[in-house]
Amino acid sequence: NMNTYLSQNKTPIKFTSVKVDDKLLRGNSVTSPLKIRKMKKNGITQVIDLRNSAHIESPLEKMLCKIFGIKYVNYKFSHRLNNIPNQDFFETINKSILENEGQTYMHCQYGHHRTGLAVAIYEKLHTNKSNRDIIRNMVDNGYTEIKSKGKTHKEKKYINLYEQMIDKYFK
Repeated sequence: NMNTYLSQNKTPIKFTSVKVDDKLLRGNSVTSPLKIRKMKKNGITQVIDLRNSAHIESPLEKMLCKIFGIKYVNYKFSHRLNNIPNQDFFETINKSILENEGQTYMHCQYGHHRTGLAVAIYEKLHTNKSNRDIIRNMVDNGYTEIKSKGKTHKEKKYINLYEQMIDKYFK
C-alpha cells in the first residue's frame, strides 16, 4: 500500500517551489510520490504541466496526482517554440488557475522558461505586482539568459521569447 509506505517513511521531503500568490506556486516537474503527497498536504489541489513531450514522467505524474486526489492538467507548450503562444493559450491556463478551489502548482520540465513566461503573464493580468517585480521574479527564477546578453543560440532564443512577451504584455 503506497499510503502505508509513505506514512512509515521518516525521511523529510524537501518541497521546493516558489509561491507566486495565494492561488499559484511554481517549480519543476514532479515524479516523486513523496513530493506529490507533500504538495497535497500543503493545499495544492491542481497541477498544471506545461511540457509537450511523451516522456514517461508525464503519465507517472498524472497517475500520482490521481492517487493523491490532485487534478492534473497538461497544457502543451513546446520548449522548441521560437514564438510565444497566442493569448488564448495563456487565458486558458489563467482560467484554470483562477477557477481552481485550492492552490495550483505549475511547472514545465525545469520550471524556468515556459513556466516563467506563463507565470509572468498570469502575474501581469491577475495580481497587483509591479512590472519591475514581475520581471525580476522571472529572471531570478530561471530566465538568467537576460543577464548574459545572449551569446549562444539558446540564450538568443530565450531572450527573443522574453522580448516578445514584454512587447505583447508589458508595453
